[in-house]
Amino acid sequence: MANIVNTHFVLDGMNKEASNFLEKLFVEATHTELYDTMWFFNKLYGEGKYDRTDYVDKMGAKWVYITDVDLGDGYCSINLESAWYAPIQAIEQLTKLIHEFDNDILITYQWEDENTWGTHGGGAGTKGKFVHNEDELDEDDFGEEPDWENSEEYDEWNEKVREAMWELQSNCIEEAKQELKNRGQA
Repeated sequence: MANIVNTHFVLDGMNKEASNFLEKLFVEATHTELYDTMWFFNKLYGEGKYDRTDYVDKMGAKWVYITDVDLGDGYCSINLESAWYAPIQAIEQLTKLIHEFDNDILITYQWEDENTWGTHGGGAGTKGKFVHNEDELDEDDFGEEPDWENSEEYDEWNEKVREAMWELQSNCIEEAKQELKNRGQA
């Protein structure tokens, strides 16, 4: 897996208590705090000193920071950037904190490695249970990447790759939701 992984985390249909919790957590945070990897760690696990092994074990990545938060009425979308891997453990921990206020909420997330041909995926969680799925795009399915000078051909190729990535991630999420449902948890 390449160094940078982008993760998009969505909570939709939250009750007021869960929304208030997230609002307190994120609304007053400064840009500097959101980009501080220990700020997010400390919000999830309490104040601590950076220890790389502990951080990776608890967050799921070498470092994680928040690039964007969108809070609405019963809705929250969080974009994360991390090193090495998707921050699955951080997502699970945040979800467990939210489940203290709304145990029925279904969270979904998708991640994308900066290497197009690396591992990508998505998942879902509810009632303290999570399903994570991942897959890879096959470079051979798309042919050789066109030169950038031929912008129209490159744009078409890039759009085909991006659509396949979106489909891969969507399938990972839908399969996770279905597995939770089959377990009687969604």
